[in-house]
Amino acid sequence: MNSSRVKYYIPRGSFFAESAMILLILAAVFRVIGCWGYWNDYVNFLMLLALPVCCCLLLALCILLFGKKGFFLSVIPVLLGVVFFVFKSLSFNSWLHTVLCILLYILVAVIYTATVFGWIGTKWLLPPLFVLPFVYHIVIEDLPALNNTAVPVTFAAGMQEMSVLCIMAALFCVGMGLKKRPVEPTSVDAEVVEPPAEPVIEEPPVEPEPAAVAAAPVEIPAEPEPVSVPEPETEPEPVQAPEQEPAPEETRSKGFGFFKSHAKKKQETPEAPPEAAEAVAPEAAEPAPPATPAEAAAPAEAAAPAAPAEAIAADETPFFSDQPYEPVLTLDPEPWEPEQGDVPESEHEQ
Repeated sequence: MNSSRVKYYIPRGSFFAESAMILLILAAVFRVIGCWGYWNDYVNFLMLLALPVCCCLLLALCILLFGKKGFFLSVIPVLLGVVFFVFKSLSFNSWLHTVLCILLYILVAVIYTATVFGWIGTKWLLPPLFVLPFVYHIVIEDLPALNNTAVPVTFAAGMQEMSVLCIMAALFCVGMGLKKRPVEPTSVDAEVVEPPAEPVIEEPPVEPEPAAVAAAPVEIPAEPEPVSVPEPETEPEPVQAPEQEPAPEETRSKGFGFFKSHAKKKQETPEAPPEAAEAVAPEAAEPAPPATPAEAAAPAEAAAPAAPAEAIAADETPFFSDQPYEPVLTLDPEPWEPEQGDVPESEHEQ
């Protein structure tokens, strides 16, 4: 047995597949019309009507449903059809004709089964196996029967003959539409023994000459470029305002007496006006003669009216100052005089 088999399939949408299905349906219809009235005869109804109709419909379903996968199931309706044809050949008048037909039907069953199961590597035995009987029926049997006017052909016999011709034509279309598909070898097939592989002799590696090794350039691996890693973003630290030093306790507790003492100091040390400073500046370069007492008193009298303005300006100084606090005690030199309406203390005591 071969290590690999061939499985056949028939594409469902191909011309031969569709033609075979149409012919099989027509064969079933013609068989029903030709055998109408066989209901009372149980054997003829079963063998000449029910069996061929079932075979035609089953083969059409196998082509439609199992055309691409599992077409070997079509062997069942074909073998049942062989049984029908063998039973039909028993009614022939010539025993030689009957034997030849039975041998032909057995040959059809064997070749069709071997082809579908892949035991035969070719499909070209099936088409002539169905064409030759088809031609024989038309040329040898049908044409003389139609030309015989003495014994005309009945309508029932004509429908039965049309059914047989349609079955033969459908099997011819099946044989022409088969396509083979190679399959992997199964465990049932004989194992193929592979010849031993020739030993491979390994040659020792040839060492390169030292001069060639020295002359070969040495590739220095390039230094990897530094990879810049982005620094993580940090939130800026909040800027703290410098703490102000608290004012000395002396200045905080002194109150408004500080302003009065500050103003009094400025009154005691009057500053010369800017015009007098400009007038004195050129004279400072040269030594001036000693001034008389009258001249020395004149500038003092001129600078006296400016004191109250400076004292007023001193009251506008800020509350806090860098100068230390010096308390000033002021006594009212004028004695207290009672006003009109005031009651003296002696009267209160009374």
